[in-house]
Amino acid sequence: MNPTAQQPEMHLVQTDDYRESYANSVQVRVSVWDFQLVFGLASSETPEQVTIRNNQAIFLSPQQAKALWNVLGQ
Repeated sequence: MNPTAQQPEMHLVQTDDYRESYANSVQVRVSVWDFQLVFGLASSETPEQVTIRNNQAIFLSPQQAKALWNVLGQ
């Protein structure tokens, strides 16, 4: 690998179905092939019960999960 090689210019484009949402709950599920992050909204209907409404699941390769881990650790 050439240490003087230029990095490619990145262009971030939002697709037509791009959306943002808030999550105060995340469940991590791991398999041999990938990591799954399930995001949801937790609310307490009564003192004895918490309801989590999952609204999005994201699958990550092990490499991307490690990159996310590194960023969160900083």
